[in-house]
Amino acid sequence: METRRMLGAWGVAVLWMVVSPQATAGILLQNATASYTQEPYSFWSPARTIDGVIEGIYTSWAIYHPDETPGNWVHSETIVWETQRDLTVSCETPLGFLLYQKDRLPLPGHNLGRFRLSYTTDDRSTFADGLPTGGDVSANWVVINPSWAYSETGEQFTKLDDLSLLVSGGANNYPTYIITASIAAVGITGFRLEALKDPSLPYGGPGRDISAGNFHLSEFVVVPEPATLVFMIAGAAGLIAGGRRGKPI
Repeated sequence: METRRMLGAWGVAVLWMVVSPQATAGILLQNATASYTQEPYSFWSPARTIDGVIEGIYTSWAIYHPDETPGNWVHSETIVWETQRDLTVSCETPLGFLLYQKDRLPLPGHNLGRFRLSYTTDDRSTFADGLPTGGDVSANWVVINPSWAYSETGEQFTKLDDLSLLVSGGANNYPTYIITASIAAVGITGFRLEALKDPSLPYGGPGRDISAGNFHLSEFVVVPEPATLVFMIAGAAGLIAGGRRGKPI
């Protein structure tokens, strides 16, 4: 009983670090590049997803097409990042992916509705040229199979056959998605996030914005975490969210 109390207390501390407005120290990323970015780029930019600013105004990547016909304002889009140093990981040390969606300019609800994560070991000179639109997002990508997911605002995650995650329910109010995955790879040089359309989402997604299907990703953080950390976060989730726990998926 005492051990469980201790685990829960440590879990609260860990989860506080993960979902607090201060950036959680993670693997250093660079050259954020996107297939498309909403203009003006001085406001919405792939680079803003790795600038250490999690919460504020104009601190995110967004994909709204103002010149498109009504009902066709957003499409599936891709953003990629390079790791500053080669990263080697094993299944014994899962990776954690923190997707912060805390840009305060849009109304609540501008959050990812369906997305998929991948990694590559390709040479950095062959992808991620830093362009906000029409950037080089092509590489030999290995799709990541997520094993655990949580949102502090109660969203649920469904893993689809293509290993993407479909988000539903919850408060849909400036959430942080926490995803973990066990990966065995030598020399990871980059990560990819695909924002994917889905018929269950407003205007087909890929975001949950009810006015257009858009989203705002304010920060993307990758953290190497011991396997025990997963359970610590899970324990904290139950305490903080009134019984809503992250779960294996």
